Amino acid sequence: MVLAALVSSLALMASEPAQLRLAQADAPVATRGADATLEANADALAKGEDPFPAGAPTDDYGFLGWCYGALSGHVDLYGQVLPEVRRIEGEFPTPDTPLDKAMAEYESQHALGEKLLAGYAGALDRHKPGRVSRAKAVAMGREVWKGASTAEPRVLAQTWMSWALPARCQATAKKLGAKLP
Repeated sequence: MVLAALVSSLALMASEPAQLRLAQADAPVATRGADATLEANADALAKGEDPFPAGAPTDDYGFLGWCYGALSGHVDLYGQVLPEVRRIEGEFPTPDTPLDKAMAEYESQHALGEKLLAGYAGALDRHKPGRVSRAKAVAMGREVWKGASTAEPRVLAQTWMSWALPARCQATAKKLGAKLP
């Protein structure tokens, strides 16, 4: 089910430019802090860690705020994309997976997202802001979903289905003492 949607998403994105800005770890950041981001990514890679997504703060507090914003955008889109996700899953079914089971996986994913948001919020509450304020870091993370309100429903659903929270978010949340599910 997810593989079919991902393949379909990649084919669609190759043929039509998406209206969404998605976080990409390997994309250069064209901002005032581009050199600092490149240095932070080089340090992370030297330590065997995942790089930072483009446009994300590189301090732990700011980055976790960014993760909160990106994930909250994904969670907030759940109700909007669900009808199209159901249509896509029905049109491109995974063998031996009934549609109801496939949709239940999205429901579970949504519930996990809400639990992660609570854990991230708790960790952010216990720490003082770093170089970037909480509100700004969250807003930067929500930029991942910029254009969602005007995107064609099929493109938005496919993008939403294939999006994943960067693994670095969980590691940073644990580092800041988040209570995670």
